[in-house]
Amino acid sequence: MSLIITSSQDPSNIPQTGVSAPYQYRNDFRSGVKIPANSEIAVESVKINRNPALDYEQGQVTLFWMGERLATNASLHESMSWIIPSINRIDRNLSPSDFKEEFEKIIKMAYSLHPEIDSNNITMTPIHTTTSVIHPFQGYRYNIPQVGASGTDAVPPSGYEKVIFGDLDYDGNTATADADDTYFQLQPVDAVGGPISLFGGNLKFDTFNGNNWTIGLARPIYNSDVNFVENNPTLEHTFTFSDDGLGPDEDQLYDYAAQVGLDNVLRLYHLVPESRGNGGMEMREIIYYQKNNTATAANNADNSSFATGTPIPSASISDITFRVENEKVIISASGKVVCAPNTTTSASFKDQVPKPVNQNCWKMYPTAGIWEDGDDLNISNYECRTNTTMFNNSLPNNWAFKSLIHADMDNVFLEAVDSTTGFYVVNTPWVGADYWPMNLDERDIMRRFLDQDGSQNLPHTSPYIRPYHGLNASTMSSYEPLLITGKSERYTQNIVQEWTPNSMSVLGFSPFAVAPLENSVTANTGQASFTSTTRPSMSSENSTFIRVPTLNHKTLNFGTGNPSKILFQVPRFDNSGAETGALFFQNPDKTYIDLNNPTDFTITDLDVHFVRKDETFAKDLTGSSEVLFHIRPKSKL
Repeated sequence: MSLIITSSQDPSNIPQTGVSAPYQYRNDFRSGVKIPANSEIAVESVKINRNPALDYEQGQVTLFWMGERLATNASLHESMSWIIPSINRIDRNLSPSDFKEEFEKIIKMAYSLHPEIDSNNITMTPIHTTTSVIHPFQGYRYNIPQVGASGTDAVPPSGYEKVIFGDLDYDGNTATADADDTYFQLQPVDAVGGPISLFGGNLKFDTFNGNNWTIGLARPIYNSDVNFVENNPTLEHTFTFSDDGLGPDEDQLYDYAAQVGLDNVLRLYHLVPESRGNGGMEMREIIYYQKNNTATAANNADNSSFATGTPIPSASISDITFRVENEKVIISASGKVVCAPNTTTSASFKDQVPKPVNQNCWKMYPTAGIWEDGDDLNISNYECRTNTTMFNNSLPNNWAFKSLIHADMDNVFLEAVDSTTGFYVVNTPWVGADYWPMNLDERDIMRRFLDQDGSQNLPHTSPYIRPYHGLNASTMSSYEPLLITGKSERYTQNIVQEWTPNSMSVLGFSPFAVAPLENSVTANTGQASFTSTTRPSMSSENSTFIRVPTLNHKTLNFGTGNPSKILFQVPRFDNSGAETGALFFQNPDKTYIDLNNPTDFTITDLDVHFVRKDETFAKDLTGSSEVLFHIRPKSKL
């Protein structure tokens, strides 16, 4: 009969890594211990230190959403939003306060993709009660505020222009072409500026010194080149330059644009699904000047003052302003609204108004094309968001970029930039997300009512339309930030198995797949607040087992479907009734396991592991762990 005492090193005396961690340690026996033939082993007692911790290891998934809260019978395809995955940077057990610090960063990073979420000021506050000594920690209150105020008026200074092709001189207000067909985008970041505000942000161009120009807003263009669409993975689903673009060579891309071409009139365009059946997208003209002359082309009331049947002559234009209000884009010329979405649901207006802003366009930047060398134009007003409210205000921190190029913003410049060309290249995007941006851009509300020949060409055209969502006093009307913590086909529709959310128990929202909004919060407060509806599941509530891989015994773990080396299940409560802190378990009813040793053998080292039912390490243990084993001869029947 032998008693074998094992223990981990106290982490205050030795680094808590490798074979000295409290959940994984090895003890060496200098002279060795002889184990007689035909012996069996059991756990006599256990002493551990268990933290009250939340288990957010690999496999835990939380999704985020900014858009309409979808009703039970709502269709995801009528929305302009898509899920926002998150990278699990935690991957361990943490105390409630430490978990708060780490998960708050995950929420901030997720919502930094929308410029109207004040992601710098998102908070996650632990909730405690004085009525329970055993369980004082009750969950969290999550606050996700919207900015709800005008953007910062900050025309980007010189140095933040991205010349896609051509040559340009930009002084912080005036852009002058130093070559024919110059196409560029202003890309301010950090404290200097950022994407246009979607809460009534304005972009104003004026002082046009030249006959022909194209101006507007566009999603980020990362890699500059004449073949920039092919070299930008986020744009590959758009068009192939077979007369689908703008500018003198019809090769410029915008999401919303105004152009004065060789016909010397103002024409408006937007990037929408191609309507002739060739696939991809096209810069389609917005017929703001449509006159009320057919049942399918009644003039939009918001455009009615310009519904003359012909476009506005360029000679009468002194400035062009693009204004964004959530899903709505309003275009004005010389201080008067030329084109704006209406509030009706008539398909007859669909070809006369700009497309709605979808998630691909949450972050748009001033973009322009100057047709002739020496011509110039001025940017006199640009209302944007900066890092005052936006967490990680960088150009790659964009939903489509994460879907198609690289998802981890901590190492994007090291891992997703070609050292030779300086181009962003596909490295590690979100798993299975390569079709998400295209899916958003090709939804029915984005398709035009008629094709370019004035005919319906289903499914490449679509009569579907709904009112666009605008603004409330301090919020994006009908848009909410949501936490998706469980499977919800309304929002995910089984998109990718890896992104099936399963964190409701850890975050304290069981049984709700979508965190319920607090009743005290109204749309006019500009803030979404969620409070845990149940006490978050603590790691102390998970089963813990002792595994000894160095011995010849054999057990079976039907949960994993594999043979195992588990010897003992550690009780949740110790002999005093405690479940966290310093715990001692005396095993009064020992179960002996055969060591399968027909002959004597000598133990020179012993590995001891504390694991979960899936045999991953129980990392909520701290301090020093001690396990006392009892070895005896097998009883004879």
